[in-house]
Amino acid sequence: MDDLARAEYPAMLPHLQPNQATQILNDRIKRIGKVNTEIADWLQERRRVEEQYVLGLRKLAQFRVPNAQSELGAFQTPWARILGAVERIAQSHHQFATGIERDVEIPLRGFQQRNDVLNINTIATNLTNVGKELEDARDKADKLNKKGGKASSQKMDAASVKLDSSQQEWDSQAPFVFETLQALDESRVNQLRDALTQYQTHESDQAQRTQTIAGETLAVTIEIETESEIRGFVQGAVGDRPMAPRRSSTRPPGNARLGDPRKHI
Repeated sequence: MDDLARAEYPAMLPHLQPNQATQILNDRIKRIGKVNTEIADWLQERRRVEEQYVLGLRKLAQFRVPNAQSELGAFQTPWARILGAVERIAQSHHQFATGIERDVEIPLRGFQQRNDVLNINTIATNLTNVGKELEDARDKADKLNKKGGKASSQKMDAASVKLDSSQQEWDSQAPFVFETLQALDESRVNQLRDALTQYQTHESDQAQRTQTIAGETLAVTIEIETESEIRGFVQGAVGDRPMAPRRSSTRPPGNARLGDPRKHI
């Protein structure tokens, strides 16, 4: 065991019976694959949320009300930028969804197809068989020992040889199998860390792109001048029309009074 590059997992072996060790080995291998699959499934759902959002944004971009026929006045240019921003944001979220699938989800799913993963399954099966043989050899030797002098010396010798052989094979193989498991586990942790880092990087980039788009649209919107809207409305309503002629009054002059009606009673 001193020659092992990774000694932490092999160091568990002296504390475990062969059947316990192989159970831990197989459970860990299954868990390694399960964690990646579970996270990849979650990322798939995360990607689908983005894809649905992209569809919603692009549908919204086609909802052209108000449109070019609307009298937006000073808001015409900012509103056009807002509509354009919707499509830009949709493209950004599409880029995010693509990055999740390409750089995170697919690599995690592909982990199970790596050669070192396929190999660990094979050697784990072999070690399980070695462990079973060792357990059987121990059980047989124990039963013969309990018989004492009733057991034939030939059977005792054969059981002892089998036990020694099985123990040597276990002691030879088990540490290196557990070292291989540790190497695989370290690789898995590194890959998962890198994958989730890539996911967060994509999310951060997406947020930055959205912030940039919103900032550009905001810069145009805050430049809207109330006076411009008012002047524009007046100019549109009046244009180059000349001053409208004033009509002369039809009211009788102030000194042309009617007689007192009481004089006619």
